[in-house]
Amino acid sequence: MTDYLTLAGTALNKQPRQLFGIATRTLKSSVLPRLPIDIDRRYERQVPEEFTPRIKPIRDNTIRLQKSTLNKREIYERDVTAVLNGNLSFLNETVSFEDGESISVDVPRVIEQSLHWKLKCWGFEHLKPIWLTAHEPSEISDKEIAIHRSWLDDWIEDHPIATDSQYLRRYWMPHSVCLRILNWARYDSLFASQLDETFRRNIRRFVYKNAVFLSDNVEHGVGGNHLIENAVALVVAGIYANEPAWLRQGQQIFEQAGEEQFFEDGGHIERSPMYHLIVCQRFLTAVDLLESISEGSKSLRETATDGVHFIERLRPPDDQIPLLNDSVFGEALPLTSCLEYAQSIGIETNLHSEPDPYRSLPESGFFWLGTDDSQLLITAHEITVPHLPAHAHVHPGQVCLWIGGKRILTDTGVFEYSAGTTRQRDRSIQSHNTVQVGTLEPVRLASSFWMWGTLDPEVEFSEGSPLRMAYDVNGIGHPTYTHERTVERVSDGWQITDQVECKNESALSRFHVHPEYSATLNSTDQYVTIEDNEGIPTAELEALEGNKMTLGTAPYHPEYGKEQSRAVVTLHREDSGMLGVILRELN
Repeated sequence: MTDYLTLAGTALNKQPRQLFGIATRTLKSSVLPRLPIDIDRRYERQVPEEFTPRIKPIRDNTIRLQKSTLNKREIYERDVTAVLNGNLSFLNETVSFEDGESISVDVPRVIEQSLHWKLKCWGFEHLKPIWLTAHEPSEISDKEIAIHRSWLDDWIEDHPIATDSQYLRRYWMPHSVCLRILNWARYDSLFASQLDETFRRNIRRFVYKNAVFLSDNVEHGVGGNHLIENAVALVVAGIYANEPAWLRQGQQIFEQAGEEQFFEDGGHIERSPMYHLIVCQRFLTAVDLLESISEGSKSLRETATDGVHFIERLRPPDDQIPLLNDSVFGEALPLTSCLEYAQSIGIETNLHSEPDPYRSLPESGFFWLGTDDSQLLITAHEITVPHLPAHAHVHPGQVCLWIGGKRILTDTGVFEYSAGTTRQRDRSIQSHNTVQVGTLEPVRLASSFWMWGTLDPEVEFSEGSPLRMAYDVNGIGHPTYTHERTVERVSDGWQITDQVECKNESALSRFHVHPEYSATLNSTDQYVTIEDNEGIPTAELEALEGNKMTLGTAPYHPEYGKEQSRAVVTLHREDSGMLGVILRELN
């Protein structure tokens, strides 16, 4: 059943530019396919018969990316082998064909996949491991090239523009158009001398056609990271095809995004560490490409630098991103690879030194406590920027714990973007290390990306002092309550105290344990011992002032499409009052 109230609230929070973009996309989708005009032919006529691609800047930048991802080379090589054998895998879901040459992007078993999976398929993301593992033309064989060529031929023959009323949400969704531009331009920049003239000509025309289309259909209706994807694709296409108009358009979108999409501390406003890495990589690519053709932008370099410094300050002890909001491992460049990429274009980083222990990010709302083997990361911020709720999770005051560089208390990650109970649960308050009052969310969640409501939290924090976060919940369809969380260092660990004021509601405080550790509840229901896989006690949770604990299990989604079971410790109250726990390091 559609939650029209949440839909209305989500829509009302959109910016005028977004609403205009949505209206424009809807109008184009419904009107253009019905006109007695060959829309695809109109775009085809804009493609020049011949042009010489400018590939050196793109080739040089691609080699920089390769060098920054050397630690994943074996994974990419396995992916190359798999796809050549006909196994097309995205989001931990594989569709198998007879062989690589048989791969087609619109067979029924592809169409049955989620939209997220299909966008990667339609964006030719299966080319990505190829251009990330080889840079000399002689490194790919004629047989492999024939397979790659078959993929392009299959698309060109079967996917004209505007043949159905949903083309902007399917094959020609601008996000997949961006991926097509990036993947084929990089492929051509590396292997041009190994390709025959017909194949090269088809690639050139394909990239050009997609860029003309993208220039007409920038995703202002979506905003956020999608706009930055549009920008980098236009910059790449502008350089590749030597089209100054696309270059200017891409640069203008980047500059506007730099002004509007980042907090003062350098964090991207969607507050997802994964998406921050993705948009930061796009800015770094644009900086490198534009400077290589003497079109550098001071504001782009400043935004990229600030974004890199944000990564340095958010960097956990295990060098992997915290899975806050919509974040998973394996989707973006690894954190250390992004820092290496930044270094390669002249941005200094602390990659080879320990992070500053006092590295709060107040505008983004991430705070580190602890300067020794025990470190806490606390999310103390508004749940979302109202006009960009798509990738936000409900986790006010969440804590994540590292001991000895290992994750002990974890966030959740995300399994998928398709609407359903799994998506709803991943985003909900019950999947995070914070307090839930009653059975409802403090804001409204619905569908895949709808969210409506604000908390307006009050945060107090300074170096060496406790962190305090307080907020009120009082909205349509929510319980009415106040929650104040205080986190402080005590002599034998960390004390987390929650004061809840509510009426006729119970309160729960949850702590999710990383699946590599087991948890045991003692007979008094007041202590939980956390042990590693060798049975060595690592941490202990003690309930305060008579609070009782229970122990259960909950899902953990460190990668798209991947689920693990983990222990979850829950403190209970039946009414207003205090919920408290002490976290102790045991070794």
